[in-house]
Amino acid sequence: MKKPYFYLLILAGIVLCAASGLYIYLQKPSVMAEGSIDGKLMVMEGNPWSLQFSAPVRKSTVNSKNISVKDSDGRKVNVSFKLDDDLKTLYIEPPAGGYPDEPRHFTLSVTSGLKTKMGFSYSGDTNLTFAVTETLPAFDSTKELTNYFKTIVKRQKAQQKAEFSLFRNSRTESSEDKAASGESSGSAHSETNNQVQGVDEGDIVKTDGTYIYQVKNGELVISKAVPADSMEVVSKVPFKENINPRHLFLDRDKVVVIGDSWTHYVEPKAAEDIIRRPVQGSAFAMVYDISDKDKPVFERKVEVEGHYMTSRKIGENIYFIANLYPDYWMADKNSDIDLRPRVMDSESGEKLTPIPLSRIKYFPQSMQPNYTMIASLNIADPKGEFNVQTYLGSGNGMYMSKENLYIAVEKVGDPDKWDVSSTEVYKFAVKNSNVTFKASGNVPGRILNQFSMDEHEGYFRIATTDGEVWNDDRPSSNALYIMDGNMKKTGEVTDLAKGERIYSVRFMGDKAYIVTFKQVDPLFVIDTADPEQPKVLGELKIPGFSTYLHPIGENHLIGFGFDTKIMDDGKSFNGEPRITRNGMKISLFDITDFNNPKEADTEIIGGAGTHSPLLEDHKALFREPIRNLYGFPVSVYHDKEGSEYEQVFDYQGALLYEITPENGIERKAVLTAEEGRQKDIYESWENNVQRLLYIDDHVYTLSNQKIDAYSLGDFKKESSLMIE
Repeated sequence: MKKPYFYLLILAGIVLCAASGLYIYLQKPSVMAEGSIDGKLMVMEGNPWSLQFSAPVRKSTVNSKNISVKDSDGRKVNVSFKLDDDLKTLYIEPPAGGYPDEPRHFTLSVTSGLKTKMGFSYSGDTNLTFAVTETLPAFDSTKELTNYFKTIVKRQKAQQKAEFSLFRNSRTESSEDKAASGESSGSAHSETNNQVQGVDEGDIVKTDGTYIYQVKNGELVISKAVPADSMEVVSKVPFKENINPRHLFLDRDKVVVIGDSWTHYVEPKAAEDIIRRPVQGSAFAMVYDISDKDKPVFERKVEVEGHYMTSRKIGENIYFIANLYPDYWMADKNSDIDLRPRVMDSESGEKLTPIPLSRIKYFPQSMQPNYTMIASLNIADPKGEFNVQTYLGSGNGMYMSKENLYIAVEKVGDPDKWDVSSTEVYKFAVKNSNVTFKASGNVPGRILNQFSMDEHEGYFRIATTDGEVWNDDRPSSNALYIMDGNMKKTGEVTDLAKGERIYSVRFMGDKAYIVTFKQVDPLFVIDTADPEQPKVLGELKIPGFSTYLHPIGENHLIGFGFDTKIMDDGKSFNGEPRITRNGMKISLFDITDFNNPKEADTEIIGGAGTHSPLLEDHKALFREPIRNLYGFPVSVYHDKEGSEYEQVFDYQGALLYEITPENGIERKAVLTAEEGRQKDIYESWENNVQRLLYIDDHVYTLSNQKIDAYSLGDFKKESSLMIE
């Protein structure tokens, strides 16, 4: 028999739930514009912006009578409004011909005629003033910068208070040219698998056709790889314990190592030090002269405070992106705290110094507590200028062509749910080591990665997923948008594969190829030749999905991903059939007929536990064009008989395939570390192959422990070099 207090608890729960709902709808409705700093709101020209309501709005009351925009002379501006599915986010679309040139200050008015879903209205009018700008705004004072962070802290506290309040609303939050121009001996050799020809990407290994350069275990290792039967380590450059080298670039007689460094927190001793925020980490670039491979000579080190994200190189100029989350909560306790990012250049001293306020700008309406910094340097000029562009706001994706750099910034719709409603893209012109803001644009949804973006014949193309796959209230859909040189939208294809999300994208010429997935793997072929009217030409549905697409000529694509199976066992997830992942899958797509793409051949590798770095990092793909060879590091597992979930380790190493339109996918070699010793029963970190590369007639596999050289004729191992 249950105790009386058990029923009292149930009754109390019912009362609390009822009170929770009553509290939400009886609270005074309010409106907030994301990105307002000291009462000043900036809006990018041509971009939509948003308002947030504290309670769901009655859709029928969202009209020009209750919401309007006027200029400073009282003239009405013909903006349009769109209420999001959550009924709490209102998007203000700019006028068809843009905002009036003069004046550039406006007022948005919300009257009491705007009702909440429960019928409550605003007590009096709400007016929000905003200014329209074509350039990224800057801060007028250190006080304004500090207040930016204070606003964020205030909102975070309010959100925490609401979440832990006795009468809180119960809800679920949701988230989800050439490469390196290394001085070569004339030997044919590997290049990094870059997205854009002429724009090199930082990687853990590079070669110049004679030497192999790699960063591993906290050091730079230079090995002579030719001749293959007498490889040797010629030099090592160890780094301090607080330095983590992650990528490198090669340019003739220069090597650039890029990575992260960090310092331990030191309690300030002097009173004046209290307002100095402690440095916790930096992204660095270190330049070495390798004219003498036996004795690399340090030339220069530059640092920007924050965490290293990614990097590119065009000619002699390198560009690296860092992201910094300062200790912004300190602003709430000390208004004199200096929250500016700091930089260091060994040419001018070893001390990190704050970036001048005039060089700190912000992405309007982003209101994220982190800096995105674009650092650039000409490595051929030891004393050249070190340029750093600094922006407040969360840049989560980067694409770079030879002329422009694009930063994608996700915008949150309902702050209570932290779901991404749209993505703003900021375009910067790059010339030598100079980076200049040009324009910005906005598209619904979020990107997957750098391959979601592309520049072609002056137009920018971007593929996004909007909504969530398993969210019935806001189901997902996918789209492709095209923007002109001023980042104005010219054309779009929307509502692709509803209920699915994008897993990979590849742009080839005027075609776009998009893979989505939920139960099967649709491959969409989209024609973007007419930037005003892109259209879907064909669609292919097959089991599994590709996480990376690689072109072969103009008529074929290779997809690397996973095989999947729809389980017909009566079990389900949200009413959907259960999907299981099988082995790694290689697909050869024939896109000769754009209207009817075909899967010409497939290869399934191992079981569900099989994995390759290639599935997350395209730079792990090996290519040897003369022999049509493609390879990648891999750890292979097979399914244990009689068990759906248990996996048994087979081997680790690398796989090589010859892939051609004529003969399909043919396995040529399995390169493992098992020769001459007992087979491992577990995967080992030191033997994991990280990259493959070729020089002339040899292929090399690189792990944390050694370099192995194989003949490209019969794939027999010729030698090994320990590099521990």
